[in-house]
Amino acid sequence: MSATTKQAYKQALKSINTVFKNDFPILKAAKTQIKQEIFKNSKLTNTEEITESIKKLDEISNFLLSNLVQGELKTNGKYFLNFHDKTELGDNESIKTNHTSKMGSLSGSKGTSIRSSKK
Repeated sequence: MSATTKQAYKQALKSINTVFKNDFPILKAAKTQIKQEIFKNSKLTNTEEITESIKKLDEISNFLLSNLVQGELKTNGKYFLNFHDKTELGDNESIKTNHTSKMGSLSGSKGTSIRSSKK
């Protein structure tokens, strides 16, 4: 395992520990999955394949930290979301802009690109 592979592996474990902190079955399953992938890729000899697998592991780590939030069911039937300092929080500005002209009929209105293609 190269130094960058070790770094990617350590970062993946840190990400998993942060995201699934209080969910022990999922935490264990995620760690097992990462270890299996590391061992599966340990026999790679092609530099490009090694670099690609490290990049993929880094992307997974970043995705977990940025996009996953653990929810906890409270006694009142509502969920409490456990955000952490690395959770990506948007400002909803992109939602406010009108994208219906490019989205087509699935957005609830016919898009201009669909109309122009029928001409």
